Amino acid sequence: MELAVIMLENTVDNQELSRQIRDFHKKKGQPLAIRFSEALTHIILEAPCLYLPDPTQLDPRAILDGHIRQTAGHGEVHPRSKGKTVNLHLDSELVAELEQIRALVSSKTQQEVVRELFVRGMRAYLAEKESGQSE
Repeated sequence: MELAVIMLENTVDNQELSRQIRDFHKKKGQPLAIRFSEALTHIILEAPCLYLPDPTQLDPRAILDGHIRQTAGHGEVHPRSKGKTVNLHLDSELVAELEQIRALVSSKTQQEVVRELFVRGMRAYLAEKESGQSE
């Protein structure tokens, strides 16, 4: 699994920033690994996605391995291999279907969407099974 990495100089300000990032991860329930370089000169933060309460607090000398996305209220550092841009040319019917799906799932969490897809799939499977037995 690819990880996003931030390397900060081991200063008092960066130690405080690291604590804020750690607490933000705990609040969001997301994994975070914090370690130090062998000489204890750098703080290294690693996670599949690093959540930053305020990206402007990052020291300009911080070394990022990933790219920052600004979201509502916080920043996210994603690994470099994620988030590739792909250009697709879709017909108008498919675009309309995708827009309907987006409208349906925009107000739901990922867990709710997956649960709903699972329930619909099970219902379709059971309906096929019943129609197969009745023939």
